[in-house]
Amino acid sequence: MKTKITILFVTAAATTASANGFLLNEFDARAVGRGNASSATDSDPSSIYYNIGGLSIAEGTHVMIGGSLIAPFATFEQANGTKIESTTSPQVVPSFFASTRLSELLSIGFGFYTPFGLALSWPDNSPTNDVLHEQSLRTYFLTPSIGFNLGAYVPGLTVGAGIDIVPATVELKQDVFFGTDRGSAHLGGTATGVGARVGAMYRPAALPALSVGVMWRSNVKESFTGTGDFNAPAPYRGELPPDGAISTSITLPQQVTVGAAYRPIPKLEVEANVIWTNWSQFKSLDIVVPTSAGGTMTLVTDEEYEDKVSARIGVEYSLPDIGVGLRAGYIYDPTPIRPQYLTVQLPDIDRNDVTIGASKAFGNYDVHLGLLWVLPGSRKTSDDPNMPVYKGTFDVSAFVTSVTLAGRFGN
Repeated sequence: MKTKITILFVTAAATTASANGFLLNEFDARAVGRGNASSATDSDPSSIYYNIGGLSIAEGTHVMIGGSLIAPFATFEQANGTKIESTTSPQVVPSFFASTRLSELLSIGFGFYTPFGLALSWPDNSPTNDVLHEQSLRTYFLTPSIGFNLGAYVPGLTVGAGIDIVPATVELKQDVFFGTDRGSAHLGGTATGVGARVGAMYRPAALPALSVGVMWRSNVKESFTGTGDFNAPAPYRGELPPDGAISTSITLPQQVTVGAAYRPIPKLEVEANVIWTNWSQFKSLDIVVPTSAGGTMTLVTDEEYEDKVSARIGVEYSLPDIGVGLRAGYIYDPTPIRPQYLTVQLPDIDRNDVTIGASKAFGNYDVHLGLLWVLPGSRKTSDDPNMPVYKGTFDVSAFVTSVTLAGRFGN
């Protein structure tokens, strides 16, 4: 008989989007088109996400509304030849940013975006459903922000800071096998975490073709509470926890982003960014569930993520006479998941992404389009006899389409 409970709870992930682990970056189609390489140049309200140090550069009031459609593709071919195709549906990732300049020194802004999460599901008959059947994680970042243009003191220098208020929801469905019989675990919870971000941009007066930027975003700890619903055929029900309250926590990792851009001619801009993500703090997932005796027990799932550095390169060519911008980019995102922890809960690979994009201006309004392709890639699980339980090869790819509408008001 085979009985197993591997309650994963909040490891829901952005299976095949364009950033490592379960982190997303597609919140401004203009940035997407240039490989999300914009931390040294972004002066739109979306700088709240890409580098808040650029918030106070633009004059007047700016509003951006956008969305990205992420279409993931993932399959898992087990060592015995069984091939399983993910049933994950395309997902929409929304964003909203606004900023206004109050004085020569001061700007304020607000951002709404969802950088951690998405969804993942596998077929009803999948033999790996005792690891994962369906899961979803949603994190809603609300970021009130402030920016300072310090050009009067240090020409070309701007800085910014923001508070991240992060409500989150999670849901997981998992099968439990009792030989040929089957039970289920259905878990859900909510949390609200708080974090912060600070950044700076510098455009030296002596070399106006150069821009540099740096941003730090803090950890955000999410302490989830919710309920667990466990079902099994009558002879086996006592082997599962009783229905009731459950809890766990996960820390969304801190990041440091550094970028530099150069304009060899006025119409052409080239930018490179590197991003360090502190994934190594995600070592295990500890979940507290009720017991039939009226107490609690803790279920531990090892994760052992590794810190990673990703790289982005983007180019943009502007045609101001006709209000058009053209873009292209490349992203390298290594996975933080070690082979012995590679499972259907997150079929991750070292990702190579290519992007293109374009914009058209209509007076004070702009329409931006960005397209991103996660190139097809494969990754094998570890050959360790015990980790993971299901061994095989994951094949992953994705397409992302981003559209942003932007408006400028005032000076």
